[in-house]
Amino acid sequence: MITVKDKLLSAVDKVNALYSQSPVVKGLIDGGLSFIPFFGSAIISALDARSFEIYEKNSKQFTEESRRLVDNLDEDKIDKEFLKSDEFVSLLTEILTRNARTHEQAKVKLFATLFVNAATYGKSGTPYKEGFVHIIDELSVTHILALAFINDTSVTFTEEDKEKNRDYISASQVAEELQISEARSQAYCDQMIRFGLLRDWSLGRWNYRPHTYALTDYGRELAVFLKEESQ
Repeated sequence: MITVKDKLLSAVDKVNALYSQSPVVKGLIDGGLSFIPFFGSAIISALDARSFEIYEKNSKQFTEESRRLVDNLDEDKIDKEFLKSDEFVSLLTEILTRNARTHEQAKVKLFATLFVNAATYGKSGTPYKEGFVHIIDELSVTHILALAFINDTSVTFTEEDKEKNRDYISASQVAEELQISEARSQAYCDQMIRFGLLRDWSLGRWNYRPHTYALTDYGRELAVFLKEESQ
């Protein structure tokens, strides 16, 4: 008997099969190279096999990760109606397209987590899930780790912290947690502000403190969306 979990994973296999045979995938992977004068066709020819090797590896890892997540998920949490929707097909196609070209293997896990969580009750109704896909595609895994750290720290703030203006995360805290330079931490946090995930905590306050950040509601929504669902 085919279960809801089987249907979810079967959809991944079907779209992967279609994309692996489609010239659209080839265009997505190497289309920009043709604009390089003289060398374009040579580069495309040299990288053609490698591009599809990456696509195949990423797709296989995505399927395996999705299967692991689904196996650990209570079937009653899966929104069966969402699996029948056009949005589900559109979201899966968007995720697999962007997953195919990533060079960060940890990002494949993020795409898989987003995909499986999107099909669960409580998250399937979230509007414009493609926005989350674009953010994961555009930002690095380190950005997402910083976001998760800021989210986890933010939930520990008390009313007293807010009253005494201590409800912020500094770039130095992020740098220490992720073991990266403070300059890179500042750049990452500033980039997340442009995506609407963070805001400048000190903006509009007396005694402006540079490089202090607070999570936006949208940032919290993404951080929660990327947490693995438990049984």
